[in-house]
Order: sequence, then structure tokens, then C-alpha cells
Amino acid sequence: MTPVVHAVCAARFLLPSAGHLALMRAALACAPRCTVAVRRAFLAPSPANPHPWEQRVRWLQAALTADERARVAIVPLREHWDDERLVRQLQAAVAATAGDRVAWITDAPPVDAQDLPAGWSFSAAPAGDPDAALVPWLHALYEADDPAPLLATPPSALPPAAVDDLRTWIAQPAFATVRDDWRQIAHERRQWSVAPYPVVLATVDAVVQAGGHVLLIRRGRSPGKGLWALPGGFLETTEDMLHAALRELVEETGLPVPPRTMRQALRGRRVFDHPERSQRGRIITQSFHFDLGEIAPPPVHGADDAAAAQWLPIEALHALETQLHDDHFHMLDVFLGLTRDP
Repeated sequence: MTPVVHAVCAARFLLPSAGHLALMRAALACAPRCTVAVRRAFLAPSPANPHPWEQRVRWLQAALTADERARVAIVPLREHWDDERLVRQLQAAVAATAGDRVAWITDAPPVDAQDLPAGWSFSAAPAGDPDAALVPWLHALYEADDPAPLLATPPSALPPAAVDDLRTWIAQPAFATVRDDWRQIAHERRQWSVAPYPVVLATVDAVVQAGGHVLLIRRGRSPGKGLWALPGGFLETTEDMLHAALRELVEETGLPVPPRTMRQALRGRRVFDHPERSQRGRIITQSFHFDLGEIAPPPVHGADDAAAAQWLPIEALHALETQLHDDHFHMLDVFLGLTRDP
């Protein structure tokens, strides 16, 4: 059998824990070189993914030995919430360096083995999700009135430089924002906990374009306070999805376009239902794409849950990716084709 010449592993790598190092070292044990893919790389900071991908890469590199660093290539992956697309992204990430035999090191294959590229195979990884193992520690950090003492007992394998960075982080507004988001989400989940069944919520979002611009809001409340987002909100019991989207548009932006005109401008609709797409819980949203054509963007203003509403050039959206709430950049990408990812 042709030996494996390249290994691949993918995770969020929230912090370089012992579990993450075990995953990478399992990859290096079966191939001379390894591509490490950092998932959810371009999302805005949130309780689930509080650190930018560049910081996570620096911490990973600090946790590896010099020999391991020489054999590892670390790449960021944009989240498209699609396992088959994840395979294509990984294939593109290793295309320049991998040979005919590639091993994907994972204990939870996201697709069937027959759906892998030719020459690829799954190889067993240490059991357990190393990111999930870090969640209780992060939650304790968010819950504590004084999180500093928790840094005296950080997750194992965390390099000293990372601990120093975390000490700086917990004193900054960025930590306070993520902490407040976590506390708001925890409050909501306590309220939902009395339901006799798991809570699944339905929402709507609107992608509205006009004259080369797209309409966004600034979120006025946690979670995601201050982030850019699509106008939208929760479905009411007496309306269908399209009516809900049009209602939320007016409530949050004051868009002065009659409903009849908006329905004529409807170009597409799509359900976004990945279980982890929203940090608040199991929320399924339907997004509507409206194109008002090459007109001057109508006047808008922020209201209701929106602190502000603004038309932004479509060409500027890519630079705002890490400032968009939840999966809203992904929604924009689906309708407007912002990226060229595989």
C-alpha cells in the first residue's frame, strides 16, 4: 500500500489544550507533514469562539516543538456550515503540498468515507472533541465576578504566553462584551428550561440590495451588541415567513418601500438551519433576498432592536466579515457571491 504522505486535522482550536496537541501529534505520527485547519476562523467574537484565528494560530505554534512546527502548516477555514463543502476546502488547502495519499485524522467523520476525494481516508484520532472539553472552563470564566483566579489553573498544555494573553484579555472591553453575551444567553436558556421539550425557534432575515449597496443594522442588544447584522427577528404566530421579514424590515430600518414593491423585488429565499449557526440555541431562519435594482438606496434609520441602520457598499462587505453577527456573512455570501471558496 502506498504510504500516507500528508495528514489533515480540523478543529476550532479555541485554546491549545492537551487534546488539541494529541490530535496534531496523531496526525504527525502517520505522515511526515500535516495541514492543521482552524475552523470558524472569520466569525465575529462570541462566547463560543472568543478569539480571532490569528491569535489561535500563534498559541498553537507556541505549544508545538520546533520540529513539529517545521512539519505543520496551519490554515484558516471560513465556516460555510456544510460538511461536503468542508471536504472541498480541506482538499484545496492541501492541494499544493499533498501527494496521492492523505489521511484525515478525526474521531467523528463528518461525511461517509466514499464521499472523500480519491486517495483520501479517515484515520482514528484520540477520542473526544478537544474544543468541547474547553467549554466548561470558558463558561466558568464568563460566569465569575473575578475571572483572574481561574487563570491560575488554565487548561493543560496552554503555553505561558497564552496565559499572559488571557490575563490581558479579561481586563479589556472585548472580554466584557463576550461575557455579557454569554450571560444573556444563559439567562434566556434558563427561561426556556421550563419547556417540556427542547426549544426550537424560527426567525427571518432580509438581504436587501439597492444601487450596489446592501442594508445592514447595528445590533442594539446582546448577544452581538454592536455587530453588523441583517434586519430580521422572530416569527410571530399569526404571520408567514415573508410577512415577518417585511415587518421586521420596517420595524428595524424604517425602509420606505411598499410591501407590493418588495414582493416584486424578491429574488430568492433560503433556509439556514445548521444546529450551531446561532449562539443563542437551536434557531432556524429563513432569509429573503430582495433586489431593488440600480436605484439610490432609500433613507433608513435604526429602530426597535437596531441601534442603527445603514446602506453599505457590497464591495465593502468582505472587509467586515469578522464584524457580522452569527452566520450573517455566510447568508450574504450565499445570495451575493462574496467569496470564491471551494
